[in-house]
Amino acid sequence: MSLKPKVLSLEEQRARLEQRANLIRSRLLRTIDVLDKRRHHVQELRLQAKRLAMPVGAAFVGMVLLSAGTVLVVRAIVNSRRERRLGYRIARALEPLRLQKRPSFWSDALRSVSLTALGIVTTELAKRGVRVLASSPGAQARSNTRTSPRSLPAST
Repeated sequence: MSLKPKVLSLEEQRARLEQRANLIRSRLLRTIDVLDKRRHHVQELRLQAKRLAMPVGAAFVGMVLLSAGTVLVVRAIVNSRRERRLGYRIARALEPLRLQKRPSFWSDALRSVSLTALGIVTTELAKRGVRVLASSPGAQARSNTRTSPRSLPAST
C-alpha cells in the first residue's frame, strides 16, 4: 500500500466544498429554526404572564383581605366571649383598686445599670476635677494663704 496523498481534481475539490457548505448551511438553518421556536415560546410565555398578572394579583389581595377579616372576626368573638365571663367583669371592676404594676425585670435592670454608670462617670469627673485643681500652679499659693484653726483667734 502506498501512502501517497491522493490528488483531487479541481472539480472534485469544488464538489466536496459545496457538499460541506450545504451540510453546514443545513445545520445552521436547523439551529436558526430551533432558536426561532424558542423565541416564539418565550414571547408566548411573556404574553401569558402579562395576561395572568392581574388575576393573580387580585387573588393575592383577596387572600390577604380574607385572612385579615377572619383574624378580626375571631378576635371580636374571643373578646365578646371573654367579656361575658363573670370573672373577667369582676377583674375589670377591681382593676382601679389594684396596686401599680411593677416595672418589668429588663426595664428595672436597665434603670439600675444606667444609674450605676452615671454614678461612676460623675465620680470619675469629680476626681479628675480635684486632680486638675490640685496640680494647677495657683493651688500651692491658695493652700498657703488658708488659715488653719490654730491660727484663728479664740473666741470668748
